[in-house]
Amino acid sequence: MQLTTHTDYALRLLLYLMTHPQRKVSTKEVAEAYGVSLHHLTKVAKSLTKGGWLIAARGAGGGLMLAPHTAECRIGEIVRYTEFTLDVAECFDAASNTCPITKVCRLKPVLYRARQAFFDVLDSVAVRDMARNPGELRPIFAASRGDVESAPIKQAKR
Repeated sequence: MQLTTHTDYALRLLLYLMTHPQRKVSTKEVAEAYGVSLHHLTKVAKSLTKGGWLIAARGAGGGLMLAPHTAECRIGEIVRYTEFTLDVAECFDAASNTCPITKVCRLKPVLYRARQAFFDVLDSVAVRDMARNPGELRPIFAASRGDVESAPIKQAKR
């Protein structure tokens, strides 16, 4: 199963916000930290705000923050929300299925179980689990922004 870019960016955005809980963060900052499209990331942020995982404030001093409950939410819940379809094969959608062996196919139930196992794993992980040690990520994000004060200091070799 391959996740869409929308879902990928959603998970990255949540991870970034988990590592910056003390302040509001702009989509521009996150887009620059990951080197991704600001336009696409803005759409993702709107989607997560609509879904209730983010709080967005406009204007000067605005930005994005995690909603209070988001850290405890399961990754599977977010992936189900952000993925436009969870069909891993044509035969999963009865309306568009043209496969001639659907009635006798033994692969379809296997694929259903595989998809369920995929979500069982995602449902076992909370958003907070993705950023268990934000100290590992902050210097990487700081370096991508050129924030030398937050970036790790490199020791000169002797």
